[in-house]
Amino acid sequence: MTTTTLAAPPRAATAAPALALREITKTYDGAHTVLDRVALDVPAGALIAVMGAPGSGKSTLVHCAAGLDDPTGGEVRIADRRITGLGEAKRTLLRQGRVGFVFQSYNLLPSLTVEENLALPLRLAGAEADRDWLRHLAERTGVDRFLQRRPGDLAAVHQQRAAVARAFASRPDLVVADEPTGALDPADGAAILDLLRELVDEWAPGLLMVTRDPAAASRAHAVFALEGARLRPVLASAR
Repeated sequence: MTTTTLAAPPRAATAAPALALREITKTYDGAHTVLDRVALDVPAGALIAVMGAPGSGKSTLVHCAAGLDDPTGGEVRIADRRITGLGEAKRTLLRQGRVGFVFQSYNLLPSLTVEENLALPLRLAGAEADRDWLRHLAERTGVDRFLQRRPGDLAAVHQQRAAVARAFASRPDLVVADEPTGALDPADGAAILDLLRELVDEWAPGLLMVTRDPAAASRAHAVFALEGARLRPVLASAR
């Protein structure tokens, strides 16, 4: 099979980062502060890693950043769009068009084929699936052999490759990855991390990854630590 080189369409010229967090606070029950005035930019074309121990608030950070949850205070912007304070319906529409997700547990729908899983973000956004783009994406991520298979028939690493492909299917401004190698062995995890970095370098979305794994963070352009509900820089340029 001949691989056709396709690129994501050029983004409009803008100084806005893919993700901007401005003084984000998240408090539960009015007392337990998980995020305390967190500020972070994820530029287009950059992979930014946030490290933290279990329970440090990494998943809460991802949920607020991607519009899955509202912060208690502060502002979240994805590309040029302020999402803080939007109703759930509007946040959902924005996520479907502008945000891709990679989770530790893959989150592929088991009743759908890999090809149908890849097309799902476009269907949910009401867009027609670009079959040439999806085929190229499958080839680029190494799942083109499995398009007619269901996720449960695949090895863990190929399920995560399919999840990565799905995250990029809508050509998002922002991809968020929550412990993307947590269910993989070290060799397979390294392959997924290399793939994520390559796709960011090629197609220039911003990518926010939260992880406990220093090897995962080493692929990032910059690394931060989430400790005591605060974010601090660890490494300005990891590679």
